[in-house]
Amino acid sequence: MPLRYRLPASFAAVALLTMLFLGAILMPLLSHHYSLAETSYLRAGTAQTVRALSNIDWAAVAAERDSTGGGTDGTQTAAALQSVKIEALSFQSRVQVFDPGGALLVDSGPVSSIDATGVVGARDGGDSGDGRDGSRRLPNPLGSGLFAEGETSDGSRSDRAATADLTAGGQVVARLRLSDGPAYGAAVLQTTVIAWVVAGFAAVLLAALVGWMVSRRLTRPLLAITAASNSMARGELGVRAEVDRGDEIGRLAGSFNAMADTTENTVATLRRFVADAAHELGTPLTALQADLELAQDQSDEPALQQLVRRALRQAERIQHLSSDLLRLSRLDRGAVSMPLAPLDLTPVLRRLADDVASRAEQAGVDFILDLPSSGLPVKADAEALRAAVDNLLDNALKFTPPAGSVILGARADSRTAVVWVEDTGIGIPAADLDGLFCRFHRGRNASAYPGSGLGLAIVRATMELHGGTVSVQSEPSSGARFQLTLPLV
Repeated sequence: MPLRYRLPASFAAVALLTMLFLGAILMPLLSHHYSLAETSYLRAGTAQTVRALSNIDWAAVAAERDSTGGGTDGTQTAAALQSVKIEALSFQSRVQVFDPGGALLVDSGPVSSIDATGVVGARDGGDSGDGRDGSRRLPNPLGSGLFAEGETSDGSRSDRAATADLTAGGQVVARLRLSDGPAYGAAVLQTTVIAWVVAGFAAVLLAALVGWMVSRRLTRPLLAITAASNSMARGELGVRAEVDRGDEIGRLAGSFNAMADTTENTVATLRRFVADAAHELGTPLTALQADLELAQDQSDEPALQQLVRRALRQAERIQHLSSDLLRLSRLDRGAVSMPLAPLDLTPVLRRLADDVASRAEQAGVDFILDLPSSGLPVKADAEALRAAVDNLLDNALKFTPPAGSVILGARADSRTAVVWVEDTGIGIPAADLDGLFCRFHRGRNASAYPGSGLGLAIVRATMELHGGTVSVQSEPSSGARFQLTLPLV
């Protein structure tokens, strides 16, 4: 994953983990706190209910229950039930009274099932209008504010309960139980969870946005340095990284530009040296060849003539090397004038084939021409393209033994013109294919053949200036196929 995506993802992941960590700590603490608050509320309500129900004769209520078989029609039981419902409405909790043995005496039932209009006789201030004793109702145990809104809107109740003993004359006459109180804690937790989720996801989005901005600031100069280095790799040595920063990345860009300056100067110096050396070698080599030719003509001794012929071959080899070095250096520096103009590739190749046919015949090689009948319109420099194809044909003839064959062909392929030179010569070892178009590179099976190792480098440089490509396919001892491509116009 690119750095510009990893940084936002990392920022968002850190924010998400932080949110989950805080939630894992906060939610249990809040749940425990609110559970204690609900229990405290029920205990306070139990204490007040004990005082409110202490004047009831619970022994009589128990006796009426026994006499009526558990009914609530007795006078004492009805009065006790009325009082219990009042307390249930006052504290919004279910109130139940049991005898000392655990049998149920009266039960207010769930608060939602109590008919508030039928509950009368509210003490200490009378009926508040909704059947509740408003002066005795306990306040919200959580206080007020954001985390104390009150009960949940879905009517859920707390699962907490509180109990107390009702005594008379120092003896326990009944047991009181308050349960199903307001779920204050659940309401607050619900609100808190929603706020936590919303805030958490907002934090994750904000962190991702900040990470994206930081990554853009970090990666923009890095991308500029990468683009500059890629351009230099393609031979554009004048390209520099445009980064104006004072931090480490800015210093990196400065170091890169300084290195690029040094590299450009070094390469320019080397190219000038090669060009100057190749140029300067031309004059003495020409004079040397002329002297050797005169010596060969004026000498009658066979041994001396043989030595002179060998010296001439070496001089010619150095002359070709000097010429190739000079041309390649000019191609690298862009000093070669190569005006590209529309032309038909077919007649150019046909004229070149006429020149190559005689050389092929002298070498005992069968030369085959495979050109289309229609034209191949391209934009190129005719002489430079002719020299590149001639270089490939010269290599094919040189490495193809007598009775072999060399093919020069061309065709239109989609939007490109394809020219190929195929031979049945010695082939190219697989280990030599990668560096075949590098300078001075020669196949390990070509050492016995004359050559400088610069011809294919010149072909590649020529094709790059034309916006084309050169490629090779070969198997050892089975020939080679070189292919040139040029855009059609």
